[in-house]
Amino acid sequence: MDGRRPLLRRLPGPSLGSGPPASLRVTAQAPAPADAALLDLLSGLEAVGYDFVSPTPATHRLVARRRRADKADVLRDILGWGRAFDPETAPAWLLDALTEANAVREDADGLPARLRVSRLDGRLHLHSASGADEQAVFLGPDSYRYVRFLRQALSGGAWRKALEIGVGAGAGALAIAALDPEAAVVATDINPHALRLCRLNARHAGLPIDLRRGGFPTQGVWDLIAGNPPYMAGRSGRLYRDGGDHYGAEVALEWAAEALSRLAPGGRLLLYTGAPIVAGQDLVRSGLTTLARQRGARMVYEEIDPDVFGASLAGSSYAEVERIAAVGAIVTA
Repeated sequence: MDGRRPLLRRLPGPSLGSGPPASLRVTAQAPAPADAALLDLLSGLEAVGYDFVSPTPATHRLVARRRRADKADVLRDILGWGRAFDPETAPAWLLDALTEANAVREDADGLPARLRVSRLDGRLHLHSASGADEQAVFLGPDSYRYVRFLRQALSGGAWRKALEIGVGAGAGALAIAALDPEAAVVATDINPHALRLCRLNARHAGLPIDLRRGGFPTQGVWDLIAGNPPYMAGRSGRLYRDGGDHYGAEVALEWAAEALSRLAPGGRLLLYTGAPIVAGQDLVRSGLTTLARQRGARMVYEEIDPDVFGASLAGSSYAEVERIAAVGAIVTA
């Protein structure tokens, strides 16, 4: 033995794709060993002041490719920029946590982590290292815009029961819970991997979230419903991305229609999404305006960013689309 740590230590435990049962409230119950390792990872990162803002995939690829390994910034190299690393250069506590959680793999360049960690709204969030997998858990600039929209919309408001659809890594649900720790917050997702990561992020943040697998719960009315639905056109097979027909607007409009049937009188839907602009017409705004009129609801609508994911317009699914705008809608029942 030469005293070097093995490149990758295989330990038993659930894989990153394993998820929680259909309903699981974040409690103080002892976590499974792999989950405990990820919680230790978050605590360790918090202790050393780790900080990383997740950029667009294009920016991430560019910077990660040209960036040289930096021993002084090894944590951001591994968990932010997703660079493969030599186990000899990583802190022992980091390598132990990643291997215990089965959150690192081997490739020709070393050990890339299967997860990334970014800070949003002051809290650390575990999320997927790559968006290519069908069950990837996305966190990026849209997440930051979404949380800023929620915070602005909810300033000075009050609610007792809140629901977030498509919770992902938990950015929106955690922001809602942090704004009113006394409110009951339920969050759903069809992706079990997202539920697992959200559960860990919520536990680290000390915020109670009732997590449920699926879409809209079969019962219940809500004072507040929030969502950041997928809105890209085409069929990539990625749950966090595909927005369906109407150039990607279909899922957002379906969520809005269902949400308005679940709101208590005076309750609010907060919807952040991407809106395709065709011949100068915002298809999401047009659909929501019609829906609000049919339901007797009031709507406030804002174009937050006039041009996002511009490179996607080169695809055949966007042949008629002039631009994609990031928008926020507040619809009051």
